[in-house]
Amino acid sequence: EARPWELKKTESIDVMDSVGSNIRVDTYNWEVKRILPRLNNEINEEWISDKTRYSCDGLLKQRLDIPYIKKNNKLYKSSWNEAIDLIVKKIQETNPNEIAGHVGDMTGLENALAFKKFFNYFGSKNLEFREKKFYLNPDEKMNYIFNSSIKGIEESDLILLVGTNPRHEATMLNARIRKTFVQKKVPIYSIGDPGDLTYDYQIIGDKTDDISKIIKRENDFSKKLLSSKKPIIIIGESALELKSGKYIFEEIKKFLNENNFISKDWNALNVLVQNASTVGLIDLKILPDEKSDYTFFEKLNNSKFKLLYLLGSDNLKIKKNNEFVVYQGSHGDRGAEIADVILPSAAYTEQNGLYENLEGRVQECRKASYPIGESKEDWKIFNLIIKKIDENNKNFIFELLREEVKEKILNFKEINELPEKTLINKESINSEFISEKITINPLDYYYSNSISRASKTMSECRKINQDIRKTG
Repeated sequence: EARPWELKKTESIDVMDSVGSNIRVDTYNWEVKRILPRLNNEINEEWISDKTRYSCDGLLKQRLDIPYIKKNNKLYKSSWNEAIDLIVKKIQETNPNEIAGHVGDMTGLENALAFKKFFNYFGSKNLEFREKKFYLNPDEKMNYIFNSSIKGIEESDLILLVGTNPRHEATMLNARIRKTFVQKKVPIYSIGDPGDLTYDYQIIGDKTDDISKIIKRENDFSKKLLSSKKPIIIIGESALELKSGKYIFEEIKKFLNENNFISKDWNALNVLVQNASTVGLIDLKILPDEKSDYTFFEKLNNSKFKLLYLLGSDNLKIKKNNEFVVYQGSHGDRGAEIADVILPSAAYTEQNGLYENLEGRVQECRKASYPIGESKEDWKIFNLIIKKIDENNKNFIFELLREEVKEKILNFKEINELPEKTLINKESINSEFISEKITINPLDYYYSNSISRASKTMSECRKINQDIRKTG
């Protein structure tokens, strides 16, 4: 136990979801004792979600603090040298086209860039960050960020949710919608049924046909939308996962552009991504061959990869056959379960890093305590491997990685600022219409990442939540 005045206080940001709430991490020695909100009126005001506040006990549990190697189907403790020798041997034996990497949901931008450059050393382009297939158009910044901004929600006069449950996917953003609803009684509509969002909304359909009717101006809602001054349309990952995800996104974008709802002053097009690392990883083009197709998933399902390197990735569904799996992460979670080699790395509170939130705002996550046991920061682990591959390879230097990240981020202004607003400069993409139901995929809110799954508090919350569902 510790007294408040004995705690070291570090200003940082939260990576449990894509909002990037500003937090203060209080530590005693290396243990994170509590997480408190920091005032930032642009993002989370003075609030943080329960998951952000209470899952910090997961930073102490289930931690990986020493490398492991699997022998005869059992994991044995190992040394860094032995683990890295084995990985280098496997990399050298394997054809670069059969080596793949997956970047997890809480990975900082510098580490992700180091991972991409590390893959360039041996010529593999099979990189992916998506945990499931969803439509993505990385050509323009506005295609994957929340353009209206979180603060901009308060200016809106109509909100349409398309295949999203903001209460679970981005809790603080939902709180801002609720605030706007309470103050201005702004009308809120949804396509798909998200359940209880803590405010009143109207479901205006649950099929892609309903979106098609809005775009063709065949229903009452399109009149309301066209007569509004500052509408907000929020497209969730559940909608983009559909076969018609491309149609939903591209046609809504085209419709908004034709009706002057996408301008420098107001951009009504918003995509709500779920993970803290998503927007930044799209900017860094962590995609197979830098294209947004699904080749990674197809090869993974057909067991085309011989070596799979998971960087903090615990939510990717993998049916393991004969792949050699390397897991580099902070917790003994789903990724570590299937791994042949485990490299222990630092959690988000134990290393510096930039993250880009859903608005495209780049923020700095600061080191509040130090890595546990023998674990190391991610980019330092890559240094060990590339030096082992070839003595002449240059080491990564954190400061240089950070500078390069800033150069690569589209429309980057400066840290803590929104990206520069741009107009559409690409031709609209044609897409075919497929009639299908829009269901909002349930998110296991209290178990959404490796830290919350290791947290005792979160598992108790989840159990209570499940009991309520069973018994009502």
